[in-house]
Amino acid sequence: MRVVQRFFAGLRLPFIVWTELRLIQGRRFIVIPILLNICMAYVIFRYGVSGWVVQQLVDAFDAQLSDAWQWLVDMMYYMFNTIALIVVMMVAVRLGTIIGSPVYGIVAERIDDKYMVDEHLPPLTIFQSIRSAVWYELRKVVIVFCFAVMGFVLGYVPLIGVVLGTTFVIVSTTVVALLDFTDVPMSRRGLRFRQRFAVFRQFFPELLGFAVIMVPLASIPVINVVAVPMGISAGALLFVKYLKSGIGRQR
Repeated sequence: MRVVQRFFAGLRLPFIVWTELRLIQGRRFIVIPILLNICMAYVIFRYGVSGWVVQQLVDAFDAQLSDAWQWLVDMMYYMFNTIALIVVMMVAVRLGTIIGSPVYGIVAERIDDKYMVDEHLPPLTIFQSIRSAVWYELRKVVIVFCFAVMGFVLGYVPLIGVVLGTTFVIVSTTVVALLDFTDVPMSRRGLRFRQRFAVFRQFFPELLGFAVIMVPLASIPVINVVAVPMGISAGALLFVKYLKSGIGRQR
């Protein structure tokens, strides 16, 4: 019963974060990365991918078709644009997370000030916030690569390889997403990845409940433009309410 209660405690955090942002006067800050994500996605898609890459692909495809098959050109144009939109949304959100890191830092500081009045961390400058976000993304690339290799190897296990590989992909994707959502408060405290994973093990029920809501939302193109900034804010709330108590054991 206790585990179930902890699961639902994590499950409800994404639903209450908007109210929490109002209480700490943080809504106006979180709107900034949402607008930034939208603008970056539009610029990259309209003037980069769709405006040049997709057009080049469609033109090359069109050149190979006879007049009788020209009706396929429009279909290919929409298909390529749909694929491009999905990719652009993912890339724009990642870039927006880096550029918007100072804003996330402000929100995390305000949540800290409300729930952890006895802890006084020095505020990060804009340069420090962006540098920390870039360094985190570089380290995450290594982790994702390792997970990808392990998933590929597990896929070749006789009889159960498909099940093992699929399960590993789901689990590793969830872990990476949780690292994303909790990075701001943990980076502010200088926690290494090994320490973060140790904290995750201690608070698995809360993290599982949180992930059930946030991971699917953050994976859906267009919706992720809003879901990721809200998830990072909810991750800061998750940290101060639960994960913080596990840090002392990892020092």
